[in-house]
Amino acid sequence: MAVLFESSRSALRSAATPATEPDRRRSGLRRRARDRIMDRATRAYPKNEALEGVRDLETLMLFIDDDLRETGLALARIEQYLVRTLGVLEQPQVTRREVHALAADQAVLDHLDMLNETLESLRRRMARLAARLK
Repeated sequence: MAVLFESSRSALRSAATPATEPDRRRSGLRRRARDRIMDRATRAYPKNEALEGVRDLETLMLFIDDDLRETGLALARIEQYLVRTLGVLEQPQVTRREVHALAADQAVLDHLDMLNETLESLRRRMARLAARLK
């Protein structure tokens, strides 16, 4: 069902997008933050005068991008848990087994730990970048 829904959304998007509109992926104008974060791995960084001359900038930016991606993935996994929980609670017949399975899901706690670690790492690296800026 999810595959059908996604393919329907994709078809609607392509039908609603005029042929003259530039490809959003190439233009860098994609709306979802997750898409833009993931795209950074495959595209050059935009010119930024404030960042020119920062020592070891390229390495630091690679680490920052990695932290952004890992944080985004952890958030996506937590969101999946929330959506599953909502789906169970919205069913006409909620079963004890389904609720217990959600309550016992240890993976969501692992994702929370990962989120905390990657977000803290991102903050440290952003502080390092801030200290290097003029």
